Amino acid sequence: MYIVSITIEKRKKTVPEIQEILTKYGDEIHSRIGLHTVKEGKEYIIIAYTGNKVEEFIRELKENNNVIVNFMDTD
Repeated sequence: MYIVSITIEKRKKTVPEIQEILTKYGDEIHSRIGLHTVKEGKEYIIIAYTGNKVEEFIRELKENNNVIVNFMDTD
């Protein structure tokens, strides 16, 4: 399992694009927690990712300049 943290800047503009990626990989996402800060305009998402396509998932997220992604392998 991987733990993926996503920081999204420019929340209102960027979240719909990221939501499409999360939906695409939805079968491989065990759980997720979303936190947003209205004042800062940022969204934070923590994901427990259990699929085999983590590199592809991370790459797609990082293609957006308003997204910072960190992850760790828990095995």
